[in-house]
Amino acid sequence: MIRTYLPVLALALVLAACQKTPDPPSSIPLPPPGLGDRVRVLSADAMVVDGQHLRLANAYGPQGVPDARCWAEATAAQTTLAWVRAKMRDAREIAVEPAAGFDEFHRRLAIVKLDGVDLGQEMYENGLAARRADGLNGRFAWCEPISGKAVGAPAVSSLLD
Repeated sequence: MIRTYLPVLALALVLAACQKTPDPPSSIPLPPPGLGDRVRVLSADAMVVDGQHLRLANAYGPQGVPDARCWAEATAAQTTLAWVRAKMRDAREIAVEPAAGFDEFHRRLAIVKLDGVDLGQEMYENGLAARRADGLNGRFAWCEPISGKAVGAPAVSSLLD
């Protein structure tokens, strides 16, 4: 008698395994969409957004190897790059506001906002970038002794935290 039910039981198990699982309830929050393939971070202050090569118009980030001029700048570049990539990963929206001009590599200068917050300004306020200013000719001197009075210097208090 058990042998007669065995094929029926096997068929029931196969059919049960093939049934589509229900979609998750809509009350479960889905993870944020992120920016996905829209953004590629090249350095802390340079990126490609929707195919456009951009450089932050309001912040100079420290340069990494091989362009760093000292160990301190290279280390700061790694920290800043990781911080920017984390911001990009967590962001839901990005807005690009073109500014006047291009950098030395012909990248468009722009203000980049992540979820409405100015990335360059936030980098500056956190001591991760120097201010891009008219008086600042070229790169910021990351390898010089820290001076809060230097043109474009990041906030020294944020570096001491």
